[in-house]
Amino acid sequence: MPGDVVLGRDGGVVFIPAHLAEKVVTISELIRLRDMFGHERLRTGVYTSGQIDTCWSDSIEKDFSSWLEEHLNDLPVPTKQIQEILKQRTW
Repeated sequence: MPGDVVLGRDGGVVFIPAHLAEKVVTISELIRLRDMFGHERLRTGVYTSGQIDTCWSDSIEKDFSSWLEEHLNDLPVPTKQIQEILKQRTW
């Protein structure tokens, strides 16, 4: 549709309706941060892949929130955006 955001990558092309673009970006940034956290915790042996690759328990969610706060200035997502994600997070 006219106004859609077009994202082209090696694997294909995705058309995102304009009214959903901001939500898609925000959620993708959250997923990026969750992946970074999960990979770090797997490398250090804190969690198993079975714990990271499924719905996270409340204790892992709390650990993730703490991790975000500890790494605010080291992450590829701006601090203000991370703080907004933490406020609005529903999963």
